Order: sequence, then C-alpha cells, then structure tokens
Amino acid sequence: MARAFEVLYLNPEELSFTRDGDTLSLALADGTRYPRVALRCAFPVSDNAVHLSVRDANTEEQVEIGIIEDWRLLREPDRQAVAAELSLHYFVPRITRVRAIKEEFGFLRWTVETDKGPKEFVMRHSVVHYAREIGPNHWLVIDVGQARYEIPDLTRLDASSQRLVCRYLYL
Repeated sequence: MARAFEVLYLNPEELSFTRDGDTLSLALADGTRYPRVALRCAFPVSDNAVHLSVRDANTEEQVEIGIIEDWRLLREPDRQAVAAELSLHYFVPRITRVRAIKEEFGFLRWTVETDKGPKEFVMRHSVVHYAREIGPNHWLVIDVGQARYEIPDLTRLDASSQRLVCRYLYL
C-alpha cells in the first residue's frame, strides 16, 4: 500500500472493471476486489484520458486506490465500463451554435444548440469567474447551477455565434 504522499500507478493489464446498473466495481489481478469505485479525471477538460484517479467509493473519504496513466490502454470491456462511468460524472454538452445571449440584471441568458440537443441556461455576467478560455479558442462556460458547457473551437462556430460569444466572453 502506498503511503499518503506516494502515487500508486495501476497497470491497465491487471485491472478488470465491471458495471452493474449504476455501480462500477474493480478487481485487481492479485484478487483484491473493490465493489464500488469512483473515477476522477485529473484533467477533465483538457485531456480526460490521462491520470485517472480510481477511488474506493465504499469509504466516505473515497481513499485513492491508484492512478491509471492512460485508461485508453485498458482492455475493450474495461474501457467501455470506464467510459460509461465518466460520461455520467463528466456530462459536459458541447455548444455547436449560439442562438442568443441576453443580458438581464447581471446575468447572461444563453440559448444554444449542443451535441446533446437545444439548451437554455443562465450564467453570471462575470467572465473571470464563470467562463474560462482553457486553450486557444477553447472555452468552458459555467452556469449558475455549476453545470458546464464547452465550446471546443470558437472558430468552428458560425459567424453569428462567434460574434455573440466574442461580445460577452472576451474582456
């Protein structure tokens, strides 16, 4: 067992993930079983495939079992189980078109099209705190309920969407 300040890297070839309903479990090659595990990405927006923390969800403090350096190296059934779990925890619709942004009493009301369908959300009109340019033309927008929306590449949106986003997000 790793001490508190050590990182234990897990070998993808020695892991077996299983989903039963909404529960993800883990079996290690040495026979150790974790009936409920939680997964957390170190870099959920910029690269959600590297440095995946696997935690024991049966404990309140969710003690870390170890880190998977790149979960894409898991066997196919394990990759599918991990991908399903991450999609539940990291639900981030990608904005494909901005229909309108209206300013109302210190808030911005967005009407957008996303890869998950049409959405309407409200964010505080504080770009510094609720919108982040996480890469060149790559934005993360956070609404009042802390839901996140991603614009992977502003330059790939239509001209009208680009004008609206630029008007409200660039300082």
